[in-house]
Amino acid sequence: MSGNVEAVVFDFEGTLVDFQWRLAQAEAELRHSFAAAGYAAAGNYAEMWNTAADLAAPQGRLAQLRGALCRVYDRWDADALTRWEPRPGAAELLSRLQRRGIGTAMVSNIGRAALAAALGRFGFERWLSPVVSRDEVTWMKPRTEGVRHVLATLGVAPSAALFVGDSRADVLAARAAGMRVAIIRGGECEEAAFDALPPDHLITQLDEVIFLVGRSASSSL
Repeated sequence: MSGNVEAVVFDFEGTLVDFQWRLAQAEAELRHSFAAAGYAAAGNYAEMWNTAADLAAPQGRLAQLRGALCRVYDRWDADALTRWEPRPGAAELLSRLQRRGIGTAMVSNIGRAALAAALGRFGFERWLSPVVSRDEVTWMKPRTEGVRHVLATLGVAPSAALFVGDSRADVLAARAAGMRVAIIRGGECEEAAFDALPPDHLITQLDEVIFLVGRSASSSL
């Protein structure tokens, strides 16, 4: 990777923890719920939300949309929360990045309640700031709203940041924001899903991230 990295922005599910959302069942329920609320019911869980938000936000109906649909997302988050386990080396990586003086933040399509519970359970909250869940944004990834908010809060240029995720949405969001992106295998998307949209780095273990950030601090860390 050319140039040192000042900040690493992480996805959550499938990246720092294993992927446990029951996608098929959740998206089937979401399609029914979006259609019942009068919105388009095509695409995946994020695309359905973003399409509806495109209509609701300009009309001042975003709160109504949240009231109708967030309970469905929250229920599937809560289900996944019962099974999430950290990826091997997640805590060690976050600690090492902090010791190097590299900012660590998060942008996730998981809701605030489940995300806060999981970060507290695994002790990750001490290393990640800011943390942006889907409840803090109008649009989920692959839109760039959350990513741009994090970079602005950290005061870091996109070219000096690395996004670490596990899905095509992560690649699209990072690229649109001007960031480099590393994808860890075994998350939401199969490796073949990236054939037409290759990330800058495709990794197998989280500890590989430490070799992507440059030698911005002591080489002994």
